[in-house]
Parts: sequence; structure tokens; C-alpha cells
Amino acid sequence: MQFQGTAVIRINGREIKSLTGATFTTGGFTRQPVKGARVYGFNQTPTEAVVNLTIPNSADTSVDELNNITDATITITPDAGRQWLMPNAWSNGNASINSEGNISCGFSSCEAKEI
Repeated sequence: MQFQGTAVIRINGREIKSLTGATFTTGGFTRQPVKGARVYGFNQTPTEAVVNLTIPNSADTSVDELNNITDATITITPDAGRQWLMPNAWSNGNASINSEGNISCGFSSCEAKEI
């Protein structure tokens, strides 16, 4: 049985040169307990799907372009299978370059679908 070791992230079909350590949250709902004299159950609020990644800065990478991405299709393809699609995704607009020349950026969508 294979377990995930890597994942390829694409934005609008273009592979992103993502470094190790990207994170992906499928979204759905955040649940909180409803309490009184006892715990009665839970309520839930919707939460967006999120992918955060680090990209090595190079001549073909634009922070402005990353910050201005909207209505994108993002796919996450782990090497162990179970591909995910984030339709109509947008940048969080906070891409930044660190002292090692790496760009941190994040993207969200209303939902992520397993495909």
C-alpha cells in the first residue's frame, strides 16, 4: 500500500513549483458544541477549502500575479491518489517573499471536491 509522499498543485492547469510543506484543508463545516447544563449537541458553520504553499522565487514568478488570482481552478494531485478540485478559487492576497527567496501564498474556494 502506498502512502502520500508528494502532491502536485496546479492552478488553471499550470503546475506550481511548490516546495515541501504545502497544506490543504478540504473545508466543509466547523462544529462547536452546544452546552447548557449538559452538552446538547453541536452547531456548525461553513468553512472554505484552503491550500497554502511555498514557491521558490524565480524570474517567471510574479507575486502580483499570485495575489490577483480569482476564479481559478486548482487541482491537488497526491502521489497516493484521490485527486481534489477547488473550483472558482481565489488568492488570499497576502503572498510574501521571505529572506531565503521563497514566496508564501494561499488560496481558498467555497468547496473542494474529490474527483
